[in-house]
Amino acid sequence: MKKILIIGAGVIGLSISYELSKIKRFKITVLEKARNIGSKNTSKNSQVIHSGVYYKKDTLKNHLCIKGKNLIYKFCKKYKIRNIKTGKLFLACTKKEEEYLNVLKRNAIKNGVNDVKIIHQKRLNQMEPMLKGNKALLSPSAGIFDVKAFIKKLFQISKQNKVKFYFEVKNLKIQKINSKFRTDFLKDEIFDFVINCAGMDAIDVAKQNFPNYKFPKNKFVKGIYFKTKENLKLKNIVYRAMLPGDVKERIDITPLLEGGYILGPSVEKLNLNIKKKLKYKFINGIKNHLKSINEKKILYFKEGIRPKIMINKPKSNEDFYIKKVKNYNWVNLFGIESPGLTSALSIAKYVKKMI
Repeated sequence: MKKILIIGAGVIGLSISYELSKIKRFKITVLEKARNIGSKNTSKNSQVIHSGVYYKKDTLKNHLCIKGKNLIYKFCKKYKIRNIKTGKLFLACTKKEEEYLNVLKRNAIKNGVNDVKIIHQKRLNQMEPMLKGNKALLSPSAGIFDVKAFIKKLFQISKQNKVKFYFEVKNLKIQKINSKFRTDFLKDEIFDFVINCAGMDAIDVAKQNFPNYKFPKNKFVKGIYFKTKENLKLKNIVYRAMLPGDVKERIDITPLLEGGYILGPSVEKLNLNIKKKLKYKFINGIKNHLKSINEKKILYFKEGIRPKIMINKPKSNEDFYIKKVKNYNWVNLFGIESPGLTSALSIAKYVKKMI
């Protein structure tokens, strides 16, 4: 029987424990620094199931998002987890953005997202009368889902499959014993494989255990969301048009399952905490593509840290990093930012193949 250690009980760690626990010859242990499952970045997401339109072709983000999207819809159907296939509109309000729509559509089709179509102004006004805009690209397979129920079910199934979970495990030390591993927390257990999906701590965990290896650098940014309970009469998720692979800051509008809408996220420096100034930034951004909104009903919602990484250029938008350490049965998962939630189940299958 192979003993496998998973570091981290966010949505990625839980998805991996769920997937691997189906294999009877694996004995799995999950260690988590926080008190509960998914209490860090997983709890800060926007509930969106991304369709895979704008990621670069032949990247892990591209492949795993599209596979993961379909797996999440199937999982939600099987376990009766609330979800809505809202669709997503990439809105063009300028001539330049109209050109982006054609590029986005070609990229989506190359990526295997074949159900996209360009919506012209008359049809757009019928679909979403509250939107300003000349045209939009509609991606019908995008949606939203109940993330709390999703991770709770992953946890329940993992426990049913005899995965052991330990919480509030801090300052974890791991010792290499030939090709195997032992922790200071579970001194009597020898692990055959380690999967490091510790989120923002993942690179530090890898460096502590492999100080002579070269790993990517962290490039964290803060994402801040506002929300409104006002009925904006929008059915679709709304993004501004963009170029594939060039993911810049936008003020997105996403329906919430519980009602209202989430606005954002913004991209901020980690030490920024000026919520009043940010509110005006959000309002100005929203007014560019929405005919009206009650400013008084826009409230600060939540913020989280995006676990961005830097491998090559400081301004590059890096792909997911999912790799084994050379000569060791140790897998690192770095930079699992958006569409990490959408990709969670397909990431788990990808890691399973590595083992």
